[in-house]
Amino acid sequence: MSQSEGYSLVAAWQALARGWNRFFHAPQDTRVCAAVRIAQAAVLLVNLAFLYPDLNLWYTDGGVLPSAASREMGDPFGWSLLWHLPATRGVVHACFWVLVGHTVLLLLGFCSRINAMAVLVWLISFQNRNEQILDGEDFVMRVILVFLILMPGGWCWSVDAWLRRWRSPIASASDSPWQPAWGLRLLQIQMATIYFSAGLWKAAGASWIDGTALYYVARLDDYFGKFPTPAFLFDTPWLVALITWSVVLGELLVPLFIWFRETRRLCLVAAILFHLANEYTMHLFLFHWAMLAGWLAFVRAEDFAWLAGRPRSNSALPLTSDL
Repeated sequence: MSQSEGYSLVAAWQALARGWNRFFHAPQDTRVCAAVRIAQAAVLLVNLAFLYPDLNLWYTDGGVLPSAASREMGDPFGWSLLWHLPATRGVVHACFWVLVGHTVLLLLGFCSRINAMAVLVWLISFQNRNEQILDGEDFVMRVILVFLILMPGGWCWSVDAWLRRWRSPIASASDSPWQPAWGLRLLQIQMATIYFSAGLWKAAGASWIDGTALYYVARLDDYFGKFPTPAFLFDTPWLVALITWSVVLGELLVPLFIWFRETRRLCLVAAILFHLANEYTMHLFLFHWAMLAGWLAFVRAEDFAWLAGRPRSNSALPLTSDL
C-alpha cells in the first residue's frame, strides 16, 4: 500500500483483533497453571493452620467481635455465609474444616475449578466476618483464587488429570499440556497492576523520592528486623537512597518489561529476589509468599531447563506461544 493511499481502518481493526485473540486465547503451558494452583493452596493451608488456634476468639459470639457487630462494621456491599449461621464454636469450627477440605482438594487438583470457587466463597466469608484482622496477603489470596476459577489449573499435575487418563487412556495419551488459558493472562495482568500501582503510590511520596523511605522502614521494630541485617545497609545515606530508588524503579519497570521476551526472565528474577529479601527482613506473614504464587504465572517451561543448565529446543513449543 502506497503512502498516498493512507491506512485501512478495517485492516487495523483486524490486526488488533488477531493480536487480542492471540494474547488471550493462544495455548499456554498448563503446568504453569498447575504450579499456581499448588502454590496458592499451600499458602492458604499455612494461613489456615495459623488461624485455627484463634477461631473462637475471632469468629464466635463469645470472642472479640460478635456477628451482629461484625455485620454493622463491615462493608455495606460485603457478604459472609457466617453472618447467616449461628456464631457458635461448633458451627464456626465445622465451616473452618469445610474450608480446609476444599483447600486440600484444590491442592490435589480434584474438581479444580469447583473447589477454587468453594474456597473463594468460604475465604471471603471468614474474611468479611472479621475484617479487623485482615492484611495484604488476604486480598492477594482472594484475587488469585478468582483467576484460578478461570484457568485450567487441573489439566495436569492433578487428580483431574489422572481421572481423565483413567477414563480415556487412548485420548489422554495424546493430551498436550498446552491449552487456552485466558485466566492465566488475567492473573499476569493483575500481578503487573499490583506492582505498577505500588510504584506509582511510592513515586508520589516525598520520602521515596528523596531516598530516605527505607531508613524509616528499617526502624519500624514491629515490622522490620525479622532476621539479622547488616546495619550499614540502612545507616549509610547513599546506600539507603540507592536501595529506596531501586524499589521504586523496580515496581515501575518490572510490570512493563516483563511482557517482553528479552527481559521477562530478568524481571521475574528481580521480582522473586525482591520478595525473598522482604521476607527475610520484614514481619509481613504470608504476603510475599502469596505474591510469589502469583508471579508463577510468568514462568515458562524453558525456565526450569535454564535453571538446570539444559538447553531447550523452541520446536517443542507451540508457534502461538507468547512471552
